[in-house]
Amino acid sequence: MNGNKQILIFGATGNIGGATARELLQRGWQVRAVTRNPQGKKARALSELGAELFKADMVDRKSLEAAFEGMKRVLSIQNWTVCGVEGEIRQGKLVAEVARPAQVEHLVYVSAGIGETGTGVPHFDSKLEVEAYMRKLDLPFTAIRPGPFMELMTQKDFFPALGIWGAAPKIMGWDMPKPWVAVRDIGKAAANIFSDPQNWIGREVDLIGDVKSLADCQAVFSTTTGKKPSRVPIPVGLFSKMAGKELVVMWQWLAEWMKTDGMERTWDMVENSRELVPGLLDVESWVKLQATGAIHAPAHN
Repeated sequence: MNGNKQILIFGATGNIGGATARELLQRGWQVRAVTRNPQGKKARALSELGAELFKADMVDRKSLEAAFEGMKRVLSIQNWTVCGVEGEIRQGKLVAEVARPAQVEHLVYVSAGIGETGTGVPHFDSKLEVEAYMRKLDLPFTAIRPGPFMELMTQKDFFPALGIWGAAPKIMGWDMPKPWVAVRDIGKAAANIFSDPQNWIGREVDLIGDVKSLADCQAVFSTTTGKKPSRVPIPVGLFSKMAGKELVVMWQWLAEWMKTDGMERTWDMVENSRELVPGLLDVESWVKLQATGAIHAPAHN
């Protein structure tokens, strides 16, 4: 096996990690998928596609050191919804610390936000702290910043009827355009970056596939599927208690940002993303693939 086509993937049973793992497996890469539960359904599905399952935990240095053995390319993802932002920082830093003596040649770090401080969104700031730590360690890495998933509109684990269709319109409004990206395309972008490390190491990459308002997205669903997405209007305060204040804060920030310089910047991000990912999905194309079952339904992470 070509050592240049071996990769260690954290978060492999989740959305972005799973999409990246599947894409690279299709391209003939050897994928080592890190999971805390190798017997789980999602992990077994990856194994059936050819991935090597490796039991490790991002809070356990010894297990990480074992996972890194022989691997020079790494996808690093931490999930703040599971471990909280402080836990995310600890995990991200520990992965970076283990990557350094392992002599990793290219690490792709899944970040978020717009790469700027002062947003007031805790899980944006936590990722910037991890990025800064990786620079301090002089790691050869690329930071990718995906926009909101299109899957928020359909995936059951995201409770779309209550969340993006129920509470979000009250926070962002029906007519305010917002950025979207398909999880599939994040996986393709990561795979393309890993395939051309010299062009991407040291860079920060925003990934956006389309810019559409919730009203526009609803209209796309109606035209494509013949019915509107299921929607349960819910008070913002109640949604905040159910899902956590963090999501509400993020949506509030996004709405304000789009009113200022966000609109122009997101369309620039779309153009750049199209160069990185040929065939990048817009919302209409994604909905059509969803309706026909032609696109993989990712796992929640």
